[in-house]
Amino acid sequence: MIARLLKHWMPRTFYGRSILILLVPVTVIMAVVTVVFIQRLYEGVTEQMTVAVAYEIKLILGRIDVDSPDADSAFDGALEVADPLGIRISSGAAENVTRRDWYDLSGKTVIETLDREIEQLLGVDLVGLHGFARLSVNTELGPVELIVSRRRLNARNPHQFLVLIGFTALLMSAIALLYMRNQIRPIRRLAFAAEAFGKGRVVPYEPRGAAELRLAGKAFLDMRSRIERQIEQRTLMLSGVSHDLRTPLTRMKLGLSLMDDSSETEAMRRDVQDMEGMLEAFLSFAEGDALEEPEQIDPLDFVRKLTNRIARSEPVILGTLEGDGRAMLRPAALQRALENLIVNA
Repeated sequence: MIARLLKHWMPRTFYGRSILILLVPVTVIMAVVTVVFIQRLYEGVTEQMTVAVAYEIKLILGRIDVDSPDADSAFDGALEVADPLGIRISSGAAENVTRRDWYDLSGKTVIETLDREIEQLLGVDLVGLHGFARLSVNTELGPVELIVSRRRLNARNPHQFLVLIGFTALLMSAIALLYMRNQIRPIRRLAFAAEAFGKGRVVPYEPRGAAELRLAGKAFLDMRSRIERQIEQRTLMLSGVSHDLRTPLTRMKLGLSLMDDSSETEAMRRDVQDMEGMLEAFLSFAEGDALEEPEQIDPLDFVRKLTNRIARSEPVILGTLEGDGRAMLRPAALQRALENLIVNA
């Protein structure tokens, strides 16, 4: 069942299958590299960077003086630690929301890691401030808000590696496809030459491409040469036989001309004439088949002219002919075949 489905969806051409053989491994490698890269960068590295920031936040929260008589002085120690670390801290009302963009893959890891490392965490907002993460943390003095740069929570420009490797894979695949196309072109030329020879036409062909393709092309040329020699020898032999048969036919005609006229001799004369006509037709066919080259003609126009010429001596009814275009044909051989078909019908 699976084999039938695969066979149904497989490309029919050699070039299509070559593309499939080339692109499937590249696509699989790209998918594996992408998955491993995302797991390593978005999960591993992002988690490590977020844990380091979480330790800094806990250090800052630990410097808050809960015994201070006023709130401003209570945060003095925390500010001394937060400012060098690039973390902004402020007291008062904070939005206890947790949100991120749907395409923010690293944001999910950041939120999960901060929620795990900071027990007093109320919310993480990764959308409100572009390029920053807003954290709401509960303390003994009430909720506080901390703002941290996203650059400290996850790697910068993680897509560059994927874009670079993707562009490189596409570029190399395109170059490989062009090279593969050049390798397939000699196969198409060989197929065209073989098809043309099968239809009785000889087209110029020169073996090119890889060593195996050159070997196949040379074998085709050798085969074509042997077949052409065989056809030529057969035609010459049959032509020779036909010429040799003319001598006894001539003797028979001479002998019949010396005999008295009767119904038997008249029948023999007709038989000799029929045999002579068959020999002439065969010689014409052999010479035309050996010497005549195919040429581009309009088949419908050719048939109309032939029927008009035959209609001068014999009644011919031509049916409806439709179509247009030209075809590679041997005019003399086609004319001889149609004449025999029409006259003997």
